[in-house]
Amino acid sequence: MQLTPFAIFDMDGTLLDSSGMWDHVTDRVLGRFGKTITAAQRLENMTLTIDGTAIMFVEELGVPLTGKDCAALIRAEARAGYAAESRVKPGVREVLAAMQARGVRMCVASGTEKELVDAALSAHGLLDFFAFTLACENPEGKLKPDVYREAQRRFGGPKPGQITVFEDSPAALETARDAGFRTVGIYDA
Repeated sequence: MQLTPFAIFDMDGTLLDSSGMWDHVTDRVLGRFGKTITAAQRLENMTLTIDGTAIMFVEELGVPLTGKDCAALIRAEARAGYAAESRVKPGVREVLAAMQARGVRMCVASGTEKELVDAALSAHGLLDFFAFTLACENPEGKLKPDVYREAQRRFGGPKPGQITVFEDSPAALETARDAGFRTVGIYDA
């Protein structure tokens, strides 16, 4: 694969082995209320923001909280999870260092909120590789290309074909590819 001048990285499941952590967060939050999630709902949830997840938990799964209170509970569980459970995926530091040495400008665009992204990347010594970090602003997360378009804008407006998006989510990869970005799928169980 030829390097593009710009790269957008997802965080959870791409840079950090944290998807299992998010499953634990989900299970702990839902377990407090005797609720469970199906495999299909868990897959759908991968592309949602915390606010989108809270809406799903309240409206689809019947968690007896307001969306705001449910989102606050998810955030608290996520902070604890990033500190205790997430790990840098093998090879990530080496790949980021090599891309940086070749002049590739990189950012992180995550469905996770910016405050959590910055804290997690900083805790793992990865934050300095990136020009900036972004979080999805719409509840549908990466089902829409908004976060990729914002990264493109912050990079100075290169054509989407000059930007490679690294993602573990098939739905997010499809969104980025449909928007004209080059994509690389990262395997995450």
